[in-house]
Amino acid sequence: MRYQLVCLAFVVAACSFNVDYRGTLFACDPGGACPENYVCIDQRCTPTEPGPATCAKAVAGGGDHTCAVRNDGTAWCWGGNEYGQLGDGTATDRTLPAQVVGLTGVTTVAASYNHSCAVAAQGAVWCWGRNNAGQLGDGTMGDSRMPVQVANVTGAVAIAVGNSHSCARLGDGSLLCWGANDNGQLGDGTTTSHGNATKALGGVSAVAVGGDTTCAVDGNHALWCWGQNGDGQLGDGTKTSRSMPTLVPLTNVTGVAVGQAFSCALTMDGVTSCFGNSDAGQLGDTVNSSTTPVRVSFAGKAVAITAGDQFACLTDDQARVWCWGVDYDLEFTDLDGGADPVPKLTSYTSSMDISAGGSHLCVRSADGGITCSGYNGRGQLGDSHRTTQGTPHAVTPLAGITTLAAGEGHTCVTLMDGTVSCWGQNGSGEIGDGSSLGRTRPTAVQSVTHAKAVAAGNNHSCVLLDDGTAACWGRNDHGQLGDGSTDTHGLARPVMGLTGITQLAAGGTHTCALAGGVVSCWGQNNAGQNGNGTNSDSATPVAVTMLPANVQGIAVGNVHACAITATATVACWGTNFAGQLGNGKFTGSNIPVGVIGLANVDQLSAHGNFTCAHATDGSVSCWGAGGDGEVGDGNYQTSATPQKAISPPGTKKVATGAIHACAIKTDDTLSCWGASYTGQLGDGGYNSHGTPILIPGISGVRDIAGGDSHTCALLGDGSISCWGDDRAGQLGDGLSAAHGQVAPLLPCP
Repeated sequence: MRYQLVCLAFVVAACSFNVDYRGTLFACDPGGACPENYVCIDQRCTPTEPGPATCAKAVAGGGDHTCAVRNDGTAWCWGGNEYGQLGDGTATDRTLPAQVVGLTGVTTVAASYNHSCAVAAQGAVWCWGRNNAGQLGDGTMGDSRMPVQVANVTGAVAIAVGNSHSCARLGDGSLLCWGANDNGQLGDGTTTSHGNATKALGGVSAVAVGGDTTCAVDGNHALWCWGQNGDGQLGDGTKTSRSMPTLVPLTNVTGVAVGQAFSCALTMDGVTSCFGNSDAGQLGDTVNSSTTPVRVSFAGKAVAITAGDQFACLTDDQARVWCWGVDYDLEFTDLDGGADPVPKLTSYTSSMDISAGGSHLCVRSADGGITCSGYNGRGQLGDSHRTTQGTPHAVTPLAGITTLAAGEGHTCVTLMDGTVSCWGQNGSGEIGDGSSLGRTRPTAVQSVTHAKAVAAGNNHSCVLLDDGTAACWGRNDHGQLGDGSTDTHGLARPVMGLTGITQLAAGGTHTCALAGGVVSCWGQNNAGQNGNGTNSDSATPVAVTMLPANVQGIAVGNVHACAITATATVACWGTNFAGQLGNGKFTGSNIPVGVIGLANVDQLSAHGNFTCAHATDGSVSCWGAGGDGEVGDGNYQTSATPQKAISPPGTKKVATGAIHACAIKTDDTLSCWGASYTGQLGDGGYNSHGTPILIPGISGVRDIAGGDSHTCALLGDGSISCWGDDRAGQLGDGLSAAHGQVAPLLPCP
């Protein structure tokens, strides 16, 4: 064997890692101490953030952007800006607050996914951004990167915006709405969209809009909702959409908040109730959805509520903030993420206003300071530290790289000297340095030398050594490390019983190897992804059955695997709910089944729930899940048989991520297709593409790897560039998601 197992201390002395304000992290010393200007959070010395500017009188969270009103009546926005929703006259994302052009006397502001609105002097309403359904209210359907005045609306005191519609509450209690109306969300009794304001209700004291649903509280403290109701978010006991206000069975209501598919109401006695979708605990009491109000499991007294896409928060009578629902991006300022079906106390205190965006939360304190938490992929936290990169960025100081692999949230490479370095997510030890600390810069895998190639699964990694053996490290709950146990290890462990290995591939929670033309797999096998005719997990390699000898190559997806046969055709096994086995069916198989219509295949790639094959003529064909365009045929739909993504001639290699793919062209440039929600296509944008597009600014590509939502390319000079999601530091640029509150750098006058 060419490696040595050693025991490392879990914590190391402070200052043992390079650190700067951009996010590279120390480990805390054993006593929890950190250098000056750093604080110990979850055993990491994290830079302390600047204090918030104290000049804001309102804040609003949008889908991927945020807006605020300063005390001087100017409006400022930051984050995603592809439709001009920041109002600064451009379509450029901003990681720092930018002033909305031309607006003064602003009293309040509202933000949605693609447009924003504000109430200004004399109660006039101004909107900017996307206008495909007339949501800007100026009578046109043209987008605007600067504010346009909503026609025939004066005396407004409040504004609320949804996916593609807007509503203004006037001083006399009238509620006017405009924009998309396909689900009746304007409340005028029709499903006809309007580019001009139309009256929905009178006597309104509060209004909230989310998705394609609108809710309002009247002067008698009754709650009325209308619009989309597919998940019961109108609270009337049905799932029937309504084009007229419908009474919700609650009394003494004082406040309301609406998410994408659920709604919450606050009553005079401080009780919060929610209704609608609760697949991630959005109702605050249960993971069971409800078409009628369910009381949130909170014993205190709530005084304000807000709702994001899939989470909600309240402020209690002690100015503390509690949240429930989806917390995948640490919106709740905690360290574990996940989903919480009952309210969890956040670190926010002295809350005056709370506003939830798509996947982020902003709080304005009593002194006018704003702090935010959660997803920062488009710069919506406003602290200049966005956690996605839409264009390739070099990973430094790495050079001399020979192979690379990308997992769920981590990246690994082999170097010319036979060592391995990894970076990114490390909660299960997938970096291989003996710790569970995330790494935002390349970190050497301990005790591994003579490495030839590396493979990365969701939360584990494996290396092929030059003597034909393999070693793995990281999560091992299903035996995916192949060491005979189900114990997670942060240091490399030998894979048992395999020699002569020529290729390794790691999937979600299973791993496969090619040795002597025979494929063996190990790990989770609930869907037959080990291919041995059973559905039982195995902590040691088992041979794939009924597969012809002399297999030429393998690929492993999330819950399936594929092999190139000796005749250059393809066989696959495992789950098949999205057609990822390519046999024209949607029924899984625990033994290999032939993929229809493929020939002359010389390379395969699978990472998520689809598969791509490269043929000797330079063509690329893909099959399986395709809702984000990842099949590459332009149809944005699942396909159970291979479809041409790239016709010959054209490419040398293909690599897939979870919902995107890239191919190296014959001139060593790169084409990519599929989802780009985190910029993983590398074209500088965040829009999906159903057919391949040429990626500018990168050439000389020698190898390519796709992670769940990031991409890395090995260049001809032995360097590596990465782009896409960087929340776990998987791009190797020193950045990672904030684990607590950060302050938007709003300049004060």
